[in-house]
This record gives sequence, C-alpha cells and structure tokens, in this order.
Amino acid sequence: MHMSRLSGKLAACAPALAMAACLGFPWATAAAEDTAAFTVDVKPGDTPMDLLQVTLNCFEGGDRTLSARIPPGESRSFSIPIPSGRSLNCLLGALPIPGQRLAFRGDGGSEVELTGEGCLFSGVQAGHANFCQIEVEQEHTSLTVYKKWIGTADPEPDVEIRLLCNDGEAPESRQISQDRPGGWELQVTDPDGLECDVFERERDDFRADISDCQDLIVRPGAREECTMVNTKVVKMIQMLNRYGLFVMIGVFAIAGMVAARRMMP
Repeated sequence: MHMSRLSGKLAACAPALAMAACLGFPWATAAAEDTAAFTVDVKPGDTPMDLLQVTLNCFEGGDRTLSARIPPGESRSFSIPIPSGRSLNCLLGALPIPGQRLAFRGDGGSEVELTGEGCLFSGVQAGHANFCQIEVEQEHTSLTVYKKWIGTADPEPDVEIRLLCNDGEAPESRQISQDRPGGWELQVTDPDGLECDVFERERDDFRADISDCQDLIVRPGAREECTMVNTKVVKMIQMLNRYGLFVMIGVFAIAGMVAARRMMP
C-alpha cells in the first residue's frame, strides 16, 4: 500500500524545492528533464556512528545501483537517467550496523512506500525529485536475571548479583528475589557480542547454582535472560520444634547418665 503524501505543511510544498525544504532538505535540487533525482538525509539518533552505507537501487529495464557512505547529519544526492516515456521503481535505503535500527521518511514526485529496507519509490519518471530521510536509532540490549529457590516455600531475602563482561565495565550490582528479577541495559556495538558472567553474593543458608548465567554471549539488540538457582540449606536445629528439642535434650541426658553409671565401679 503506497504511503500518501505527507499531510499538513507538506501539502503546501508542491514545487520540488519547497517540498524538500519542508522535509528538511534545503540543499536538494530539482531533477533535470532526462533524469530523476534522489536526495537522502542521514539523521543521527542517540548512538555514536561514523558512516552509514546508503544504496539506491532502481530496477525494471536494467538494474541501476548507486551507493555512498554518508556521515550522520549529512546528505547525498543521486541522479538516475530515465528515457522519455519510461518509468522505474527505485529503493533508497540502508542496512543498520549491529545494535541500531533505522526509521525512514520520504516524499517527492513519485509514489513512495516506507518499508523495513528504506523508501520505495514507484513510477519514477524523468524530472521527478524524490527525498528520503533515514534516522538512526539505538537498539536496546538487556540482560535479565531470574531467581529460583529450591527447598523452601517461605519468602527469602533478596540476593545481590553482579555482572562482569569482557569490555571491562562493571555496572552496579542488583538485588533480586524469586518474585523480582533484575538486570542491566547494556551498550553493545560489537557484532560478535559481549562475553558476560553473572555472580551472586552467597550466604551460608543456601547453595548457589549460577551455571545458567555463566559464559553468556550478549549480542547487540538482544534480550538475554538467565536464572540463578538457590538450594536452601536447612540445619538440623531448625527442623525441630520446641517439643522435639526437649526430647533431644532428654535423650542426650539419659545417654549421659547411662554412660556415667557404666563408668562407675
């Protein structure tokens, strides 16, 4: 389904140059009579980047491909020759680097549809001037740690967990419980991801199994999860109620008396 022309102030931008200015492309120029012009603007988001690889691919009647590496905050223009009476379909887009996603806005003399790959222009003819804005957005990467208890049905105190990854950064520790997981938002740009381990501060009333949270590979844009398992350690004295304690004291007392009598001459 083709996207309609941008409403509001864009409706007042009938001439090619006026439309470009309304979209934020004051540097665009109208296409020559035997060519179609495409202008792309790279709008940086909240993530650092150097260059974005932008490609214009026109098809039907022979593929035509142009590309450029554009710094954030800058623009480039492409010109495609089109024979009189002919029309093309053209895709102007880019591929995000790991940890980023792209959002597109477009308008111009041709019909435009916004896809996950870019601005798709159809019915492109000589003299058309088309515009595509690419906004770079940060993909959130997270690691969530869950808690599981074995050997107890009672609420247990929170347990402190900490994260160590191969990037050398050590974020603040978290307090988690069986009903309240915790975790971290991570900045990951390496396509191979970060190698991470989660540890917990142990107490003498449980045994910890942290194997599920070890040797994790957290890749850009991932929502990683793992589970810490704690097994409750119950001491014998905790298993006895007050009557059991009296019985145990009595048994030890009787045993002591019997032993003492045997030792008497």
